[in-house]
Amino acid sequence: MNRVLVPIVERHADEASFLWERREQACRSPLFDLDALAEIDRRLQANLEGLVIAGDVGLEKSLDAASRGGVPELFVAVHVAAERGNAMALARLLVGAERRSGAERALVSALAWLSDLRASNVLDELLANECPPAFQGFAIAAHAARRQDPGAALRRSMGAPDAGLRARAFRAAGRLGRRDLLAELCAAAQPGEDEAWPWAAWAAVLLGDTGALPSLWEAAAARREPAASAACELAVRCVGAAEAAARLAELAAAPESLSTALAGAAARGDAACVPWILEVIEREPALSRRASWVYATITGARLEPPLVVRAPDIEPADDVVARAVASPWEDLPEPDGAAIRAHWEQTRPGHAPGERRLGGRALTAAWVEACLRTGAQPWRASAAVELLRASRTGGLFPVHAPGYAQAALLK
Repeated sequence: MNRVLVPIVERHADEASFLWERREQACRSPLFDLDALAEIDRRLQANLEGLVIAGDVGLEKSLDAASRGGVPELFVAVHVAAERGNAMALARLLVGAERRSGAERALVSALAWLSDLRASNVLDELLANECPPAFQGFAIAAHAARRQDPGAALRRSMGAPDAGLRARAFRAAGRLGRRDLLAELCAAAQPGEDEAWPWAAWAAVLLGDTGALPSLWEAAAARREPAASAACELAVRCVGAAEAAARLAELAAAPESLSTALAGAAARGDAACVPWILEVIEREPALSRRASWVYATITGARLEPPLVVRAPDIEPADDVVARAVASPWEDLPEPDGAAIRAHWEQTRPGHAPGERRLGGRALTAAWVEACLRTGAQPWRASAAVELLRASRTGGLFPVHAPGYAQAALLK
């Protein structure tokens, strides 16, 4: 390749790594909706295509960056190696990634971003019995992220000896709406020592079998994230107002499970949780921004002056990529606890305890559908669960999928 073009290829690799890391944060950020996420994805896709088109040089530069960099660089290298059909490079990356902290999300994302033809070949190879369980798990998770059923491999993986593979298979079964696997999911939902059973309970309840609800509550109390928060978010949707409020208050009383309680309170959307949420805003600086978002989710309050101590550092008109930071909640303005408490005293009569709300509004079918299409990412994730539970058909809408794929599904 012309030497003049090498810096361009290197820049593609750097930009792709940067953009993927930002979109991973943006997927869960309250400042991003589908349009903003799709803008990042458009730019990410352009840089990935530049690397693939660059041929061997694009792969070489991607592999070099992965050898020196972190998880974002791994995403780029895995994607380019797979798209280029370089099985040897892909295998080396996968083997090395097994020992790298946080690598799973990069691998699954890279496989989920593959073109349809390439994904079919690569994922089939990774699902072969002779592949390590971790590789099979990556493929199962990528299938779920692409909203594509892996077929017989899913049932086989649910009975695998490896707990990690079983966990990914259970989670995929729930996301894909595999109600034909409910018997197996319920049987596997009995509490144990490994990482798989919470996801079996989660999938079973998501697909309509509340017999696994006791196990789901146990998973919520187990303080093993992200399963605990996912379990709590789903469990509070399946019980009456009094039980949900009591369970959340119990979780909120323990510092170790306070974050789980906040996740559950946002999912429930009940004003009965507001008193302890206000205390978190005022007394827990590390969780105050997240708690203020939960308050906004329940009441519909806008997190802008006078409810905040300072305005956001970055205005909405600025580059959407720059708006994502290490934690999706840290991009929110710092809340003013006293002002939010005063706001609550003024608006409390309009929020009866026991009523479920999302963005301050009742969960009507029309509003939930609107949130899925135009809401902030956390609200879109909540709306996806509500729609699945209401319809009892199909799978979970993939709110973290590439923007263009989501837009096609919404049409």
